[in-house]
Amino acid sequence: MDFSFSFSTSILIFCVSTGFIWYFCTKLSDIVDFIDDKFNLGSAFGGTIILAIVTNLPEIAIIMSGSLKGDVSLAVGNILGGITVQSVILVLFDFASRKERKPLSTLTGSETSILQGLFLVAVLTVVIIGKQFHSSFIFARTTPPELMIVFVWIASIFAMKRFQKNNVSAPKQDKKVTSKLTKTSSIIWLVVVSLIVLIFGVLLETTSSTIAKYYEIDGVIFGATILALVTSLPEISGGLAFVRNKSYEPIISDIFGGNTFLPVLFLPATLITGKSILPSAENTDIYLTCTAILITLIYIIGMIIKEKKRYFGLGMDSWAVLVIYLISVVGMFFL
Repeated sequence: MDFSFSFSTSILIFCVSTGFIWYFCTKLSDIVDFIDDKFNLGSAFGGTIILAIVTNLPEIAIIMSGSLKGDVSLAVGNILGGITVQSVILVLFDFASRKERKPLSTLTGSETSILQGLFLVAVLTVVIIGKQFHSSFIFARTTPPELMIVFVWIASIFAMKRFQKNNVSAPKQDKKVTSKLTKTSSIIWLVVVSLIVLIFGVLLETTSSTIAKYYEIDGVIFGATILALVTSLPEISGGLAFVRNKSYEPIISDIFGGNTFLPVLFLPATLITGKSILPSAENTDIYLTCTAILITLIYIIGMIIKEKKRYFGLGMDSWAVLVIYLISVVGMFFL
């Protein structure tokens, strides 16, 4: 996956890849809604498993490619920076759903969503702990923090599914799933969309790297910001489609579930390279990880309080997140 394109070709491929990913990810909302309904997965569970993996295929490809090359610095920045960026795009989804009287956190504020957020905070805390270990602290080609991240992610799936099944008080979306899809065709379409996201996601990463080098953008900053935003296009496109369908529960499940899943990729990266990944994280990466924790906690608080009103199209939690993120971006220049 080590492609090389000229600057002008990169611009063209970047635009085409963006269009393909945007279009096909808008189809994900209908596919996931159908699969959730027909296979009795539950909206939160479908968002955690299906959306988390499919929309993060570009990140999976990037870290696997970097691991095979023996250089994961860009991938680490992309993952940890991506978690922050994907947390912030909840502000966009909140604004996109502004026709609803209640804020997005209230619309998605089920106890299963709160549980997902808490598990995300737990995973990101382990990431920070893992950074503190010496790079030589490794055995059987892995490290305890990476194993702990995988354990917490698996535990979150089982705990969330069990809680969702028992939680009869969780708010339900008043919608009917009507579709021309069948169980077989929905799976086929899911595979097709996944392949498209994977292929064009890799092309996005390659061409955006070429563009960044052309404009002499620092690699670490690039991975944590621009590349993180580019690889978040599946989440943005899919999330806006869910908003249009007034299917809000999968939105928070996609973001929280996807963010919880991303650090799991550190384990296969360590297994491939034989090097401890987390200690190599830059200060910028850990800084953004802390920012992501703060943003997640703000939205968890919003889901608990269940604010009834919006202010200029956003809930108070989204305004707080927006201000904190802008401050954190400025703070990056002083690290």
